[in-house]
Amino acid sequence: MFNHLTYKKTLEGIPFFSEDRYWGKARKEDLEKALRVIEEKGWDEFKAIYGGKFDFTFEYNRADWRFPVPLSKNSVVLDLGAGMGRTSIPIAMVAGKVVAVDQSFLRMKFLKKRAEREGFQNIEVYVGDLFDLPFPEDSFDLIVMNGVLEWVGMTERFKDPREAQIAALSICKKMLKKGGYLYIGIENRFALSYLRGVDHSGLRFTNYMPRFMANWYMHLRKGRPYNTYTYNVHGYQKLLREVGFDRPDFYLVYPGYNNPRITIPYKDLHILSYVVQTLMPENSLLRKLLKRLAGLPLTLRMYRKLFFSFNIFVQK
Repeated sequence: MFNHLTYKKTLEGIPFFSEDRYWGKARKEDLEKALRVIEEKGWDEFKAIYGGKFDFTFEYNRADWRFPVPLSKNSVVLDLGAGMGRTSIPIAMVAGKVVAVDQSFLRMKFLKKRAEREGFQNIEVYVGDLFDLPFPEDSFDLIVMNGVLEWVGMTERFKDPREAQIAALSICKKMLKKGGYLYIGIENRFALSYLRGVDHSGLRFTNYMPRFMANWYMHLRKGRPYNTYTYNVHGYQKLLREVGFDRPDFYLVYPGYNNPRITIPYKDLHILSYVVQTLMPENSLLRKLLKRLAGLPLTLRMYRKLFFSFNIFVQK
């Protein structure tokens, strides 16, 4: 589709816009071995050995966040931080073209092989950093930032993580066609679940702290700055307004944006009440209490402020 782009190099048919930077929950060496298994012994052997090893999935419903966007076979989609294809593959079923970009060559190699195996000829893969992309303005009907915006502050190009996020969003806005959509899947800074787990920093409670305190704590514990910013609804609204994106739509996502089994319009307390009372399991004391109190608007307003993650849609 994009025939006149300038690449740093091409390796195994995959163009590079930036240097290769591996990331993933498994070691680089493990993915290299897994790819050799696919090449030498096939996909059945790969699934038998590595079924739960990597952050990929063969479940097409991992992209069920997409329904607010009017996609068609004429749509061109950019999937940023595409990883091993949990979004690119299901989106390719309904869109005309998916352009998958990731900083990791190995992960793009996996996605390319999987797309070929499943017969998707409408997926293009590239190795690249968001800040290096050469795609023309007004190129895409949808840009996907699923679990991406919180990480862009780790770039060395900006000292302030928020400035990096604003720059990233500005780049996306330029690449969107008029009327196109930006989708962001991301955590809520003040999610109640962070009382039990760690923030993107790898430490507990840094998301709850004032930024300067989290930064000091990160330097003390890990010798590096705190640069994985998330926000609450108001914070995301303010961030998007600074880029010129008005009237974003927010959805609460259960159990999370990477596994969107249930999506709830943020403003609709009636749907939230129904989901809490009817669809959510009573697997904790908090859930049991919420079911008893779900008919009270004040309780629901407080609960949605503490929800784990959001789907955010904004139109250019």
